[in-house]
Amino acid sequence: MTILLLVAWCLAMMFSARLICRNWVNHLTLYTAAWTVSLCAYELHWIRYNSIGTEAWIYIFAAWIAIYLGTAFASVLGSGQVSLWPDYYGRRLKTMIVFLSFAGLASCFVLARQVMDEVNSNLLVAVTVGAPRIYAAVFEETGTLVGIPYIAFLPFAASALAGAYTAVIRRLDWVSVFPLLVATIGGVLSASRWNILFAAVLFLLSLFLTPKSKPVRLSNSQKALLFVACLSGILLITLTRTDLANSLTEQSGSLDKISELIPVAPSLYFYFSGPPVGFGEYLRDSRRESSSSWGRYTFASFYRFLSKFGLSTRVPFHQEFYSTPEPINTCTYLRELHSDFGVPGIFVFPFALGFVAGRIAALPRGVVRVILLAHIYVIVLFSYTSLIMSTGQWFQSAIVSTCAALFLSRSSASASGVRTLRGVRASGS
Repeated sequence: MTILLLVAWCLAMMFSARLICRNWVNHLTLYTAAWTVSLCAYELHWIRYNSIGTEAWIYIFAAWIAIYLGTAFASVLGSGQVSLWPDYYGRRLKTMIVFLSFAGLASCFVLARQVMDEVNSNLLVAVTVGAPRIYAAVFEETGTLVGIPYIAFLPFAASALAGAYTAVIRRLDWVSVFPLLVATIGGVLSASRWNILFAAVLFLLSLFLTPKSKPVRLSNSQKALLFVACLSGILLITLTRTDLANSLTEQSGSLDKISELIPVAPSLYFYFSGPPVGFGEYLRDSRRESSSSWGRYTFASFYRFLSKFGLSTRVPFHQEFYSTPEPINTCTYLRELHSDFGVPGIFVFPFALGFVAGRIAALPRGVVRVILLAHIYVIVLFSYTSLIMSTGQWFQSAIVSTCAALFLSRSSASASGVRTLRGVRASGS
């Protein structure tokens, strides 16, 4: 019964999103789809979870309504015009993508050396048999497997730019795939599926958001290349990192049967269905963590940066675990908001997120709009798991790719002005 109610709510909110944003694919439909899938997965009860709790349900739907209200308020202010990008954007994007990707590849070489020193001198053995050790070292923040600090995130920024580049040239070439391959290499070396998924999602969102005169058609070989660049790395890590494969003690008979055919099914189901339950357990815990600094998790990257100067503002990359009864530390973005700002944060942040997304979507459709909107869509799409903007990958990728987009827009505007001036002089002579 609850699943039917959730589906009915989903359909109503999808149509509302269509009315507000005037198209079917937007941040509101992504938010609704992600949360509906997560909550419906929980209601299947393939894991014998604790109940989410009334307070958590209220907060979930309050935030859901808030992001719609924020977007509706933004839509009243009007929208920009659609304009195609000039072809020379492709050449300039290509230079940026190649530079950022090679920098990220250099970090991968350093990371590979660190893995061989710490785990196994045979790199293939280290990233397969030693994957659990690599993940444990990264999770415990030992600082031994980091590659080149502040350089390792550059393939994410390059991936966002690569999506726009692919839309401009209307085909997939080696430059399009290069940052995805680098992100996959980095993900395999650090036993992190998130790194690969983040790069792939940024690429696809930018590809979709970039205005196109014709749809980008990919051949079967190009689709296979994208699969190899992204999903193969995720599959390899999933098969070699066994931290969840055999550890779910509360799964039902239905999930047991599915796992016989698909061994990683319990892990995938847990990642989709567990976060809302974790949020409920966070609210029940009288000893729950509270931020020592205002906006500690929301602005975690800023606080971590300040800690480099000796200030006691360091924020851990991984949060506390809660028993669902399966242990989980990704408890939706609402956990971070409640910890940072209390109950008002549950409504104010989603409202502000919807407003900002709505206003950026209304901007003239230039490269800056595409890059900013792609990163905001990532926050929305993964809001059912955690507050993605608190991760260093998101924050640094957003800063670098936006700066690159601003540089491209300014230089293109200057070049356009020069061409226009020359044209006026020529006509005058």
